[in-house]
Amino acid sequence: MRKRNVAIICLMLVFLLTSCGEEQSVVTSPVLKRAEFAEDKEDHQITVGFIQTGKESDWRDANTNNFLNTFTEGKGYRMVYVDGNSDPKRQVKAMYDLIAQKVDYIILDPIVEDGWDEALKVAGDQGIPVIISDRNVNADPSLYTCWVGSDFQEEGRKAARILEDFLEKKGREDEPLNIAILEGTEGASAAIGRTAGLNESIAGHKNWNIVARECGNFTQGEGKQSMEKILDGHDDIDVLISENDNMIFGAMDAMDERDIPYGVDDGIITISFDALKEAFQKMIDRKLVASVECNPLLAGTAEAVIKDLENGKKVKKKIYTDEAVFTYENAGTSIVNRAY
Repeated sequence: MRKRNVAIICLMLVFLLTSCGEEQSVVTSPVLKRAEFAEDKEDHQITVGFIQTGKESDWRDANTNNFLNTFTEGKGYRMVYVDGNSDPKRQVKAMYDLIAQKVDYIILDPIVEDGWDEALKVAGDQGIPVIISDRNVNADPSLYTCWVGSDFQEEGRKAARILEDFLEKKGREDEPLNIAILEGTEGASAAIGRTAGLNESIAGHKNWNIVARECGNFTQGEGKQSMEKILDGHDDIDVLISENDNMIFGAMDAMDERDIPYGVDDGIITISFDALKEAFQKMIDRKLVASVECNPLLAGTAEAVIKDLENGKKVKKKIYTDEAVFTYENAGTSIVNRAY
């Protein structure tokens, strides 16, 4: 683990976070930048702090396990894992705690985009590179090293194109459509991007109308509750688009309880995001028309960034992961290779 100049003891500003809702002042003193202390090592182990959002979905579990299985002691890493427990304030405090621990790198998967400027600035002042993973931050890009993840807005567009293709195959492209959307956590990059992509694409169809929106916070339980609320107010839904698989699983439970048909052959057309293994089975069973992949296996990309930085190489500011689209037509051949 790398030694830091004694001056960074002044970093104890972390304890200003005893009340996350209060105004915070940050006082720093001159410190060595990472390039200046890179050769001063006690050993070859690299300490990586990983701040996760929580455990809100099966996708998140796969994402967490991918990081824990990548940054292992056997590969020369010491991982400091922090579960954000779906609490943005807890995540910010964790950032300051990791800075105080003098970790070598921080990987941050933010719950929401806002509120990160000061913590990122402090990390930079202490020479700690920050890699943003999956969701993004609404901050000056100069405050972090890079971001790795998905093009969420393009994912929204992909879902709309799937709907277009499905309607054309059914000969229904000219029919008026009432669309309900289950949105993810307010302020989260995935929700912001997917919603923007969907809104943009839906606006291009005069016969498509969004008649209901509910926030399901990316969880199965809230997905069910949100769908129940939608069904209480609307009996004319033609399409349900859910911004992740777990929410649509909950919505399916709500529709099953009311004997409302849905899926490929009859009733409400169902489309979601993530492409979890369970979603593949739903597609095979023709209960789900399609799921737009959002790849949770981001740890390898983050590790590659760290290796490049260790070797003094420049890295790209944005690195998009490869993703596909799966439908009821190709799910049967694809499920056998699904890792999550």
